[in-house]
Amino acid sequence: MDNGAGKTVRLATSCTECQRRKQKCSREWPCNHCQSRRIAHLCKFTPKKVLKAKPASNERTLNTPTKNADSVPDSQASGSVASGEDFRMLGYLPDNLLKEGPEQYQSTVVSPSSQGFISSELEKAIRTIPPKPYTDMLVQHFLGEMNEQYSCLYPSTFLHDYAAWWSGKAGGQALAPEFTALLLQVCACATLYLDAEGKQRLETELGENSQNLAEQYHRTAKQLSNTIGPGKGGLTQVQQLFVNAVWYKTEALFVESWHALGAAIHEAQELGMHRSSTKAKVSEFEREMRRRIWCLLYTWDWQVSLLLSRPFIINSNYCSFELPNVRLEAEAGIDMPSPVIHIALQCQLGQAISKIPGVMSGILAPNQAIAIQQEIERWSDMFPPAYRRTNPDTRWDHSHSYVPMQRHQLHAVGYMVMFMPLKQCLTIDADPSKPSLEKSLQPMAVDCATKVMESARLLLAHLLPANGKFHFAPFLIFDTAAFLCSAVIHDRGRNLAHRDKAVETIGMGLDALEQISQGTKTGATCHSVLARLAGRMPLSPEEKVLLSSKTPGGSLEGPNTPPTVHTESVTFVNDDAFDAYPSNGLGVGFDMTLPAGLDPSGTIDGLAGLDDILNTDMGEISQLWDWDSLDLNIPGFHDYSC
Repeated sequence: MDNGAGKTVRLATSCTECQRRKQKCSREWPCNHCQSRRIAHLCKFTPKKVLKAKPASNERTLNTPTKNADSVPDSQASGSVASGEDFRMLGYLPDNLLKEGPEQYQSTVVSPSSQGFISSELEKAIRTIPPKPYTDMLVQHFLGEMNEQYSCLYPSTFLHDYAAWWSGKAGGQALAPEFTALLLQVCACATLYLDAEGKQRLETELGENSQNLAEQYHRTAKQLSNTIGPGKGGLTQVQQLFVNAVWYKTEALFVESWHALGAAIHEAQELGMHRSSTKAKVSEFEREMRRRIWCLLYTWDWQVSLLLSRPFIINSNYCSFELPNVRLEAEAGIDMPSPVIHIALQCQLGQAISKIPGVMSGILAPNQAIAIQQEIERWSDMFPPAYRRTNPDTRWDHSHSYVPMQRHQLHAVGYMVMFMPLKQCLTIDADPSKPSLEKSLQPMAVDCATKVMESARLLLAHLLPANGKFHFAPFLIFDTAAFLCSAVIHDRGRNLAHRDKAVETIGMGLDALEQISQGTKTGATCHSVLARLAGRMPLSPEEKVLLSSKTPGGSLEGPNTPPTVHTESVTFVNDDAFDAYPSNGLGVGFDMTLPAGLDPSGTIDGLAGLDDILNTDMGEISQLWDWDSLDLNIPGFHDYSC
């Protein structure tokens, strides 16, 4: 292949592993043999230089002195041009931050020399990590339960490094602070997600409350992480900073999680991960992991930023996106979905909706709902058969638990985004005798809310009981049901489209939140508030029966839950309907907070008893949601902040 002027390279006929084993290689990364042996991180194709032409002797740079370089003193020659480190100190990002990678994957968790300075933070971190049997349990739990949601770690290499870390510790070698911090963050998150049996074992044998242990691991990891300079910890440092954000989200500290995510993104940018990896002189495996982590960071950025009404940290106009290689975990001859496909798909959705005017600033008018719906439809058409919204291929559901979880998550994210510009259509107190855009969109808003509820409930059912602190599904259930409650309360003339369907969907939300109210504080708070809000709705006897009826499908236990929602896509009104109504200039934030549109001095009939809900402690859920989004205009409502 031609690789620039005067430089020609030829790819090796086989990867280094196949050459060593004297096997016929498929010559694609990862190759057939490395893929079947699950050693993709060792699969590397080394280009061989065949010929490099000498530059012509008369080639000179314009205005360059002809003086022989050998006559210039070394001190002057070395000082005439600034080094890459000099530019870094001035704040510039070098074009190429990575050196040529090794022939095969090598662990970097220990220093080549056992002699070296060990900081007090590193010493403390090493002492904080629990004995190996308990750390083994926590690591296996993280890789088996939590990593499937994010795919931030590649299990094979992480376990390889994990074993090397313990060997280095036993041999008295200097341990890398970035991997030590990552290991502590993994232990912190896994401790929060342990089942009752695992928590009892940990607390009994270590003599400490599991919550206290998790906080200790996390706090020590942060202290150690602060000693690592920008760009010094490599990909491992980016991974541990991301797991730090996961810990905050697990603890329902959403604002803190957003700030921690920013630190991970900035570290990744410091390493040049926001640029094309084609120039990076690294192995294919290293390049693949950089792509995966960058897509993951971007996916978290657009979702968390929209939910928290904060600006995007990543400007997609100034970075490149290279989708991950979905063949890395594939098995030869088996068309199984990749564990990272859901991250790649959500990354693509974020890129698509960011091009719609107003999305990047968090403002979207109802007349842009069509554009959002069309993007979601195009996006869902890219789903592999196992993740389709209708009649998915479920043959992997029992053997690979991440498949149904990722399917439900993709459906929930899609319907959530589709529902956002429609929320104002539910809370508006429109005159039924006058045409309005919001009123015409109410049938679609109720229909879409039902889809959000169904997909979020199925996601929650699959996550329970181990992942009860996965707050995304409970929040979607609560938020959707609360907006439907507002729609029924505003419907004084009983003209709400699909009113019965809205009441039944609220009942589904109450049922789901009630089932998790004993396990998590967030679930208990959401159920309490939603129950009191629903109790203020003016319902007929028939509607009260709908509200109290149990959800079809019964308990939220995973095995008893249908594998998918067989629903048709949401159908919007004809585009001409949008032309009939001029834009009213009302913006809808993607942050669950909508501007109040009614007279603050007025009240809605039957809401006199809602003022007691204002005194409810919403806990950390108030960071994502506030009462003003429902436009209920309770006395004193606008002076109260959750």
